[in-house]
Amino acid sequence: MTPNVGTVLLALAFAASLSATGILARAYLTADDTYLDYVSKLTTAAAVLLVSALLQLTYQFVTTDYTNAYVWENTASYLPLLYRVTGVYAANEGSVLLWAVIVSIVALVAGAVRGIPDQHAKLVHALTLGVVTYFTGMLLAQSPFASIRTQFPNAPPGFVPTTGQGLNPLLVDPYMAIHPPVMFTAYALLAMPFAIGAAHFVSLFRGNGGVFPTWHGSVTRWLRLSWLFLTAAVALGGLWSYTVLGWGGIWAWDPVETAILIPWLFLTATLHAVTAYEPTGRYRVLAPAMTASVFALAVYTTSVVRSGVFRSVHSFADGGIGAAFLVLMAVTAGLGVLAPLVYWLLETDDDADATDGWLRRSNLLHLAVLGFGLLTFVSLWGLTFPLLRDAVTGLEVSVESRYYNLWSYPLVLALLLLLGFYMDYDGEGSRRSLVGLGAFTAATLVGAAVAPSETWQLASTRPGDALVYRVVGGASLLSVLPPVAYAITGTVKRTGGRIRAATTRDAKLKETGIALIHVGAALLVLSLPFMYAFAGQASVMATGVGTESIDRSQQAIPESDYSIRILGHSRTEFPTDPAVESYALSTDQVVARGPALNGSVQTVHGTVTDVRDGPRATVVQLDDSRVWIGLPGEETNASLAAGQHLVARGQLMWDFVPSADAVLLAGSGTVGPASNPPESVAPTRVVAEGVSLAVYDGDQLVASGIAGQRRYPKQGGMQIRDVLIDRGLLVDTYVIAGVSDGTASITVKRIPFVTLMRLSIVMLLVGMALVALFDPRHGVATDLSLREPSRDADPEVAD
Repeated sequence: MTPNVGTVLLALAFAASLSATGILARAYLTADDTYLDYVSKLTTAAAVLLVSALLQLTYQFVTTDYTNAYVWENTASYLPLLYRVTGVYAANEGSVLLWAVIVSIVALVAGAVRGIPDQHAKLVHALTLGVVTYFTGMLLAQSPFASIRTQFPNAPPGFVPTTGQGLNPLLVDPYMAIHPPVMFTAYALLAMPFAIGAAHFVSLFRGNGGVFPTWHGSVTRWLRLSWLFLTAAVALGGLWSYTVLGWGGIWAWDPVETAILIPWLFLTATLHAVTAYEPTGRYRVLAPAMTASVFALAVYTTSVVRSGVFRSVHSFADGGIGAAFLVLMAVTAGLGVLAPLVYWLLETDDDADATDGWLRRSNLLHLAVLGFGLLTFVSLWGLTFPLLRDAVTGLEVSVESRYYNLWSYPLVLALLLLLGFYMDYDGEGSRRSLVGLGAFTAATLVGAAVAPSETWQLASTRPGDALVYRVVGGASLLSVLPPVAYAITGTVKRTGGRIRAATTRDAKLKETGIALIHVGAALLVLSLPFMYAFAGQASVMATGVGTESIDRSQQAIPESDYSIRILGHSRTEFPTDPAVESYALSTDQVVARGPALNGSVQTVHGTVTDVRDGPRATVVQLDDSRVWIGLPGEETNASLAAGQHLVARGQLMWDFVPSADAVLLAGSGTVGPASNPPESVAPTRVVAEGVSLAVYDGDQLVASGIAGQRRYPKQGGMQIRDVLIDRGLLVDTYVIAGVSDGTASITVKRIPFVTLMRLSIVMLLVGMALVALFDPRHGVATDLSLREPSRDADPEVAD
């Protein structure tokens, strides 16, 4: 079989990246730069070829080229352009291609900006391009360009499906169109820090000195950009859950949600460690080790999610590519985790600060790194435990959300108190700072004990619960207020002073960004528990929906202050009035495909040119061709007449009778005019049904619109909620409606603090953007080759 364009592009990209990796590795090991000039050309070629492959795959999705099995599995012609493009990364192969493309661009940019000036740079770029090579090899082993013949090996030569299976209905949403590219951009940006961290320890083992001191600025920039994109990805995933799943929440500790949170938490800890890094002092082992480990952790969580162990509403299709992820996980973990651990065990120098005294900002930062590390472990263990249990006992288990909530909550409160103390700490007035910490800690404990009602408790306890579950679960949500207030007050006070003291615009913007990040994090912690604890809901049934007997009067919702008015009913099928050419073959297409269609079920259209009645069947010629429709039965179908434009569905038989090339065996219910095709023939992919309603709080209108569901008959009857959300300043009104057989089950939820949650996410993103761009020492917008570090750019962790 002749290889297709996409496969050729992947093969050439693999050859280019492998050659560049080999040249760099040889130059590093032998100090021979003979072929080094080719590296930049090969890196560029690999990036261009991979981008071209991605564009080729995107083109196949846009044009719905069903000769490609991956396209056939993940799109359909009725989908709008946006969601046909979304199908590119809807499953494993396309996601890996997207990841590989972005890593190749990262490698290209890094090489162009930094060059390859020394042995250390050779090793760093060899490792980065090694990741590109591995991803490309994965794609050659399980290609997104495999032909439909691989999916249907027993089909006749030339067989091509006439329609696709369609995109996973859960991905038909604007948030899911954006979320995967943002997430894989974040993961790809981690490739450079991984290469620098791993190269640091390889270089140390070889006695060549460490890489990290000279690459510290680059590491900081790559990590910050990755954190920015990963934060956006987590937020987009949460907002998708809120609008699509119909359960009225942002976060449910779904395995895929947890998987993306794990590298985010560890990346946050890594940024704190890297910020405080000193080549001969603080974090000289831990910072590069954590830098190398973040990418390995992202690969691990991706491997787990794609292993097929978890049943998640977010999951991509499971496939053989998961085994390749496991190998990559082992390699990256060896370089990012095992190598630093071995070096640390063999290392004998003391890594402690030389300054006397334990109460210093550097030690407080140690506690912050430890706290984020523990939070990471809580989520990592919750994700990993089912794997271990299944491996040992063969039993599938799941970890409940209360595990994550009850173990994470006290750690989050401790981190907020630590943040407040760090910001408030004054070396000369440490007693005052300690008094402040003690006061807010005491207020936290008192708040935990004061629960005005059961609604204020973090979680309901059960008989036989462990002590920690009973204690933490019984704590009042009032306990979150003192730590949040302490963190925000301390942040505003300290960064306000630093902004006033800064003498350059960039330094002021950086300090503003730091303040936004920490205040945004505190507000996020404040919003989430109250959002769930104080969300209220009530339900009502409405009958006669879609009939003249529908009750359009205002109905009170029992046990609530709300009432609803049903305004109307809608039922729409998609695609709406599709052109017959978009779902049925013409007679010319049937003849062109020939025996490849033999025995398959097809939809065919054409103009009637002859009708012949027989004792056992009626046959209809289309377009004066050798393609006929066969209708079994003794009675003549009088409605069939020459000149009619028909559409019919049935089994297509080739050389079935001597007088015709192809006969479509149809029934009376599968033949009809193309202008009004029978229901069994029309390509209904989505049935959207809903009610138009208005929601009142007393006499005040609080929300109006359509709520209902979409059903996908061709995809197992899967249903997706279409929720109605009125985004208020203080409270969201969230309406869910299930419509079936003239009855609508309507649930109205009032969800507080959602606006505060959205504001906190914006603050996190804007804050990190300011820090990443304008840090006078390591900002992306700073030309380090021309500017000396500013005296206003003292590290955030300075004593």
